[in-house]
Amino acid sequence: MRKNWFYRLLLSYLPVFFIICLSLLLMTYLTISEMSKRSANKANEALSHNVMQLIDDALAGIDSLMLKEIQSNGRLQLFYAEQPADERQYADVQAASAIKELTANNPLIDSIYLYRLADQTVLTSSMITKLDTFADKQYLGRTVSTKIPYAWTLRSYPQPEQGASKPEEKIISLAKIANLSDYSTMVVNIRPERLRLLMQSMVYTQTTFVEVRDRAGRLIVSTDGGGSTDTGLEPAKSFRSKTLSEAHSELTGWTFRSGNHGEVIAEFVSSLFYIWMALGCLIVLAGLAWLIYVSRRNYKPIRSLMNRISNVRPVSAEDARTGKVDEFQLIESAIEGLLDESNMLQEQHQKNMVYRKRYLFLSMMEGAAGTRPKTGLAELEQMGVVLPVTETAVALAEIDHYVEFERQYKNDQHLLKHVLSKVVQEMAETKPYTVWTEWIDRCRMAILVIYSGQEKAEWETVEFCEALRQWVEENLDFTVTIGIGSHIEDMDHVSQSFREAIAATGFKSSLGYNRIIEPAHVISKPKGELFRQLQCIRSISQSFRAGEKKWETHYEEMYEGIRDQLYAYEDLAGLMNVLIGHLQKEMAELPEELHQVWQESTHDKLLAALEQKETLDEIYGEFRAILQEAFEQLSELRESKSTHQLVHQVKRYIGENYHNPDLSLMHLTDEFGLNAKYVSRVFREAFGVKFVEYVTAVRMEQAMQRLLETEGTIQEIGQSVGYEQSLTFIRVFKKYTGTTPGQYRKMKTLPETD
Repeated sequence: MRKNWFYRLLLSYLPVFFIICLSLLLMTYLTISEMSKRSANKANEALSHNVMQLIDDALAGIDSLMLKEIQSNGRLQLFYAEQPADERQYADVQAASAIKELTANNPLIDSIYLYRLADQTVLTSSMITKLDTFADKQYLGRTVSTKIPYAWTLRSYPQPEQGASKPEEKIISLAKIANLSDYSTMVVNIRPERLRLLMQSMVYTQTTFVEVRDRAGRLIVSTDGGGSTDTGLEPAKSFRSKTLSEAHSELTGWTFRSGNHGEVIAEFVSSLFYIWMALGCLIVLAGLAWLIYVSRRNYKPIRSLMNRISNVRPVSAEDARTGKVDEFQLIESAIEGLLDESNMLQEQHQKNMVYRKRYLFLSMMEGAAGTRPKTGLAELEQMGVVLPVTETAVALAEIDHYVEFERQYKNDQHLLKHVLSKVVQEMAETKPYTVWTEWIDRCRMAILVIYSGQEKAEWETVEFCEALRQWVEENLDFTVTIGIGSHIEDMDHVSQSFREAIAATGFKSSLGYNRIIEPAHVISKPKGELFRQLQCIRSISQSFRAGEKKWETHYEEMYEGIRDQLYAYEDLAGLMNVLIGHLQKEMAELPEELHQVWQESTHDKLLAALEQKETLDEIYGEFRAILQEAFEQLSELRESKSTHQLVHQVKRYIGENYHNPDLSLMHLTDEFGLNAKYVSRVFREAFGVKFVEYVTAVRMEQAMQRLLETEGTIQEIGQSVGYEQSLTFIRVFKKYTGTTPGQYRKMKTLPETD
């Protein structure tokens, strides 16, 4: 009887219930679909404008960079300036170097070339040629002769080295006048493929597409992979794709279109929205009417049943054991299961929050597109950040002498790093601002300081970092150097402060460790120029090889020059590697027994010292001690030879008579009464250099000194060091130093006149 009533109710209500539910689901789906459609239109409109703004900003940045380099880059200006024929090659090399630097520092730029109208010369990063033989001469010709203002242009780029079966390559170019007097030009080329990669960082290509067309309607690039980056043909349009919005760039005149990959059936269903909604409402009303009717019909039996149940005695225990399973027990067990699952998910959520927090932090530091903090303000607030954020700064704490730190704490490194992170958190608990820390690599911990309306924020950041540095110095066996980036007013540009903090810590090799390095410390000291030390390195190497004590003087001069300037550790290590390389090359010219002293101990010691030391003073002191020890060993070996006295007499004679133009091996033969071949062999065995090369080195050292200390002409200085012909002197000087005497004097005296 109970089952019959149950089935009757079930069959009375379930069909109507299913019909009403399906109708409501259909109406809900249609409503959400319509809302999604409108939201998609708005989202695509915003996407078109955002992609347009992104491309415009990138192209405008390159445009500004070109204008800046044309106006302020001395090496580019030197290329367009009128130069003597003998100095033109140097200007071209410098301009090519500037082009390589611009290309390397700007990932969007594919190539740059310069056109000098005066001599019809085209310069790229890898070659220099005349306009007639340049592959892109047609574009240059149109650019120079046109009266229309230059703009970003999609064009075919000639590829003469490719076969005829391959399609032409498309490229986007911008030309700028570099010299108004003769309309010399600078041209920058960008591959559309790189714009596509930039666009794809903002677009989820599985559901959305964005394409860019020029003023003529030609496809430039599309996130679907087609466009000018491939074959020059437009990509095949999917019948499911639909353009929803477009935007027009005032900067380039290009059109940015975006849309979704949607289903045709869904589009048809959406077009009949109001008809389906009306039909659904009718079905729901009919179902409600049926439910009311059935409920009224079943009301009397239920009332009668309730009355009868109230007169029945409670169910006995025996009846309960033989009865059906209570539905409430099933509900209770289901609720308990849900609670257990909820607890498990909560624990998993806590673990995921740690990884999410680190991911968000690293995304902010890197400034990655699509992961800007503005999109995660709610998540930042959940992590304890007080909103709104008015100012932020990034500091970078780097463990000093990390090689020794790893060696000393092989098993406790992670514990000490955890202690350092906890100390920062405890110090920040009483502060009115928020401090967020993450280890970004083995030896560096990034500290993000977030302010919300506090005054004197920069002073607060410096004070906090100084307190951390002092705590580490007083309580731990190692020290840290902390670099601080500039304060940023919003969260979108935190990566700028992060990069400045990295740059600041990189200069601790010059400024010292266990200290705070602020942007003002970096700006207050001039940046080092490595090429100015190359002459000192050459003098050190040659004097060391020749066994002359003046290598110490040259080494001290190099140290003084480096100490007065600012060098990052990478630059300083590169410079010292150049010194090691020059010494290695010079010592290879010595006899086997002398070269063996260098190769077996000195060379490896210098490399080991460079890996273990971090600051300039440490590297300088360690290198000096190693070289001094090697110099003494070489001197002992040289003095042990029977020819030592003879060699030094010849060397002294050369130092006193280098100005004699007749100084030669034959002259020494007459002076000392020895065989010329014997003198040459003994001299080479002692110093690892030919007699002529040694005389040339002595003369060039004297010439360089007189160029800086006197105001004599090039011819007078050449004659004073043994060269009667000034052209011979200039040729030998340029071969020895890499520059002409006039350029050397100008380069060395220029910093003193600034």
